[in-house]
Order: sequence, then structure tokens, then C-alpha cells
Amino acid sequence: MTEDLPAGSSETGALRSALRLAGSDAARYLPVRFVPALTSLITVPLFTRAIATDDYGAFHVINAFLVLGARVAAESVSAAALRFYWPSKKAGTLRSYTATVVWSVIAALAIAAAIIIGVAWLGRSAIDPLVLRLVPISVAYFFCNYTLFVFMEVLRAANLAKDYARISITATLLTNTLAVVFVWFFHWGAAGIFAGVAAGSFVMIPWALARIEREGSLAPAAVRRETVSEFFAFTAPLVPAGAAVWALGFLDRFVIEAARGASEVGLYSIAYGLGEKIIQLATLPLLLTMLPMLIKTYEEHGQRTAERMQTQFTRYFALATVPLLAGLAVIADDFMAVFTTPEYHKAFPVLGVIAAGTLLAGAIQLASAGLTIHKKSRRIMANTLVATALNIALNIALVPRYGYVAAGWSMAAAYLLLLALTWLQSRPYMTWHVPWGGLLPVVGATAVMALAVWGVTLALPQTVWALLAEGTAGVTVYALALLALGGVRPDERAFARELAASARARLGRKR
Repeated sequence: MTEDLPAGSSETGALRSALRLAGSDAARYLPVRFVPALTSLITVPLFTRAIATDDYGAFHVINAFLVLGARVAAESVSAAALRFYWPSKKAGTLRSYTATVVWSVIAALAIAAAIIIGVAWLGRSAIDPLVLRLVPISVAYFFCNYTLFVFMEVLRAANLAKDYARISITATLLTNTLAVVFVWFFHWGAAGIFAGVAAGSFVMIPWALARIEREGSLAPAAVRRETVSEFFAFTAPLVPAGAAVWALGFLDRFVIEAARGASEVGLYSIAYGLGEKIIQLATLPLLLTMLPMLIKTYEEHGQRTAERMQTQFTRYFALATVPLLAGLAVIADDFMAVFTTPEYHKAFPVLGVIAAGTLLAGAIQLASAGLTIHKKSRRIMANTLVATALNIALNIALVPRYGYVAAGWSMAAAYLLLLALTWLQSRPYMTWHVPWGGLLPVVGATAVMALAVWGVTLALPQTVWALLAEGTAGVTVYALALLALGGVRPDERAFARELAASARARLGRKR
């Protein structure tokens, strides 16, 4: 896993130790993404059969506004939570850190919720009634869901993967179960989704707070002025950056609604959600581990070790995501035919494009690690604004004529530009060394796999069993081709065996 330093060097030892811990954490985070992806495959067919396309379109329109509030009010606080945990632990100021995170996000979300209600009330005469009726329950969802999200980011920052996974998986199962109950048995339509998540998140918040309190304090008196000032200096540029990220990911819904109608918003949003979740199944376990681990490594072992860890993360990211993207693009038609109704199935051409954009968004998180570590949040803001401007221009120019498929391509193009800008801007602070030579076998194995899966799609009908066969064929062929092309190094095989042995040992102890 580490090739350019002698095996006995302290830096290599530190890197190996950190990667071993990262691998263990990523394994714990895997169910965190697998469970939402699996539940989506269950809930999406249920929701699309119980919710009309215009109601679903209204749901996604208001959800876009809620995400804007979250980008501004919650995610800037979560970014500070990630960046300052380890420095606070070194300085012995975790009491102030935890109290500042908890009360900052409660205050920020309360203000944002009040603004959402006020805007909806003032503009009620101009707002679609389908959207307006969702406002009260959506605000409850907004406050509870994103409060829980930020509280859990504290656990992620502390590398408490086991606690994070337990709370996340329980919350996912609870919120989805309640949402299905409200949609199917109470016939609340799209409002039932908001209600389920709001109720489930509210139940889970005390559990998260109890775990946070073990790290520091929840008392308002523990908040220190210098901690607040440090948080604010870091997060202030992230507020416009968060708004720009929102525009990059959600403004296309409004363009589609204005130019093509709410039904196309519903079609696009279903494909967007499925493509995003499937790719995140592979990316998020690594990304959830990556940034806290890079910050910890930087603080404890210095920049060179952090750079080498970033390179290894890049390799693992490509190993997992490139074949998944290619496979999803090949089976997009079959996938949408099985998991949606005929009314939604026609959105399959945009599924692969959305997946590609999601992959690029994950790569941006890898590329931006240096800017985050060195607290260059203004550069993050500037890069995001430029990419967002491109996305808006492309949507306005292309969506009225070509529809929601053009919105998907515009999003992917904007993320590609943002990746390039982030890579260039981060070089003076922490160089992102992409292991190009090691990625060639990945590309070759992916090409072989895609051809094999395409052959299977031609031979089988569009059924869930055919999808399982296509997935099994894809995994098997990719693994064999990767090994044949030398895509897995001996030290990586040894590392994988270590992780497997450790997992077996844990299971044995539990028995």
C-alpha cells in the first residue's frame, strides 16, 4: 500500500496504521449506505405507485428549497465540526467544541425554518397549492432531519464509525418505515414522506445527543467566544458556497418546472435520486471516512503522510466507482423498468448521466481535502460559484428545448469543471497525486465487465432476477479481469486479508 518509502520508516508505519483504521471505519460505514440504497429500492416502487407525478414533483420542488436552507444553515456548521474536532481535542477544548456545534446548528436551523415559513406565507398567492400544502410538515422535517445530520457529523469527525453507523441505520429504517405507513395507510401522499422522516429523526435526536455528551458538553455555558469566532471565520465563506452547491444540484428542478412542467420534475427527480443513491453506495463509505482521517493524519503526522493517504483513497475510490458507473449505465433501461412504473420508466436515459455527476461530486471531495485542511474556504466558495454559473447557463439554454435529460448533462459538466478548478486551486496547499498508472487496469477491467453485462441484458428479460444475474455477472467479470490485468497489488491483497481476518475474529467473539 506504500511503495516509495522503506518498509521500516516511521512515516510508512503511520500511513499503514491510518489506512488500516480507515479500512475498518469504511467497512462500518458500508451498511450506512447499503441500507438507504436497499430501502430506496423498496420505497421508490411503493411511493411511485401511491403518489401522483404532480404531487411528487411538488415534493421535490419544496425539498429543493429545504436543501438550500440546509446548505446554508446546517452544512456550514457540519464542515466546521469536521475540521475542528481534532485540533480541539489536541487543545483540550472539546467541551466548547461540542457545545458550539450543538447550539449553533439549533439556532441556525430555527432561523432558517422561520424564514421558510415567512416566505411561504408572504408568497402564498403565487405558490402552487400542491407545494403550499406541504410547507408546515416540510418545516418540521427540515428542522429534525438536519439537526440529527449535524449531530451525527460530530461522531463522524471523531471517527466514531460504530456509533455513527448504529444511529444512521436505525434512523434510516425508522424514518422509511414511518414514511411508508403515512403514504400507504394514511394516504397522505408526498406529505407522508416528510412526516415519516420528521417523526423518525425526532425520536433519534436524544440518542445522538447522549453520545455527543460523552465527547464534551451540551451546556450553553460551555460555548466560548474564541471557539465561535474560529467557527465563524471558517464557515462564513461556506454560506455562499453552500447556496452555490444548492443551485448546482437543485436549480435545474425549477428550470424544468418553468419550461416543461411539474411532471418532468417528478421524472427527473426519480432518476436523480436512484442514480445518486446507487453511486453513493460505493462512494460514501470511503468519503465518510476520508476527510476526518485525513485531518487526523495531517494533525498527527504532517502533510506528506496526509498526501500519500489521499493518493491511496483516490485509488480505492476509482476501484469501487468506475465499474459501478459503467454497469449502471449499461443496465439503466432494465433497472428503471423493474423499480419504477411505466410512467417513470421513460426517465432511464438520464440515470447514467446523474450517476456520472455523482461520481464527479465524490471526486471533488477527494480533490478539496487540501483546501479544507488548510482552511481555504474562500477558494472553495469561488470555485463553486464558477461551476454553478456554468450549470445555470447550460440549464437555461438547453432545458426548454431538450428537457430534463439536458439538465442531467448540465449538472455533470458543471461538476467536471468544479473538479478541475478544485484540483488546480488545491495544488499550492496539498498536492493531489492521482495514481494514473494504477488506474489503467481499472479502466480495462471495467470495459470487459461492461461488455459482459451488456451481453447478459440482451439475453434476459427485464425482471428483478435478470438484474440480479446482470449484477452477479458484472462483479464476477470485473474481479477476474482486474486480477488478470494486475489491478490489485500484492500488498493490497494482504491488506484485504487482514481486514477479512479481523472481521471474522470479531464475529467469532460475538458468537
